[in-house]
Formats: sequence, C-alpha cells, structure tokens
Amino acid sequence: MSDLPGMSDQPDLELSVSAVLANNRDVKLLLRVLGKSLQDALGDRVDIKHVGGGRLHRKEGEEVEAIVVRLDPDEYQAHLDGHSIRCTVGRSSGGIRIRNEQLPVEEWLHRLLGALQQEAAGNQAARQALEDLVVGH
Repeated sequence: MSDLPGMSDQPDLELSVSAVLANNRDVKLLLRVLGKSLQDALGDRVDIKHVGGGRLHRKEGEEVEAIVVRLDPDEYQAHLDGHSIRCTVGRSSGGIRIRNEQLPVEEWLHRLLGALQQEAAGNQAARQALEDLVVGH
C-alpha cells in the first residue's frame, strides 16, 4: 500500500492470494492462521470451530476445523476436509439462504480478500484484516 503516484492504495488480489497460499501450504496451519487473523480484526463476525466441537476461547495452536466469516450479504465458510479445505460462499437475503456455492480454496480466498478490500474502504477493522493477511503472512 503505497503513496507513490500511480500506485494503488489497495493490494493486488492475485498477489495477495498467492502470498497467503504460498506462506501456508499446510491446510491446517492455513485455517488456523487465517481464522486468527480475521477474528482479531473482525471480532464476532468470525466464528472459529476447533476440532472436538469447541469454539472460540481455545489454546493457541489448537487445530481448527472450520471458520465462518460474515461479510454481508455473504458468508464465507472453510472446513477442514481430510488433507484439504472445503470452501463455500453463501448468500442470504431477508434472513433466508438463497445461494450456496462451493469453490476451490484459491477462488474462495480471492473472493474473501475482494470482499475485505471493498469493505476496507470504509471500515478500519476490515482494512486491518486485509493488511494482516497480505503483509503479515
């Protein structure tokens, strides 16, 4: 994020997705790091489910089974599925789920980072989450 003329104030999404994936090849580590970064920045808009059914206030480093990120009107879900991550994006309208789409992890991250980028324009917490994901990892 630069103040140089001609440089965008927003990170390049392709580079951001590549950086997140490259630095977190282990899917269990990816879920744990992604969940913690998002929860630190977005608070109760992020739910983390730990292996064994526990939520939230668990020990640092405990295995994460799933994360759910709510960025209206979408809900981004990532679930540990063996040695891979199953990712979905759901859209709700009037409290009713109208669409649920399963995506490859790369596309899911791209959409999540894009949603954070849009929200970051007017929300400091979303901007911090985006910076943490892109710069911090």
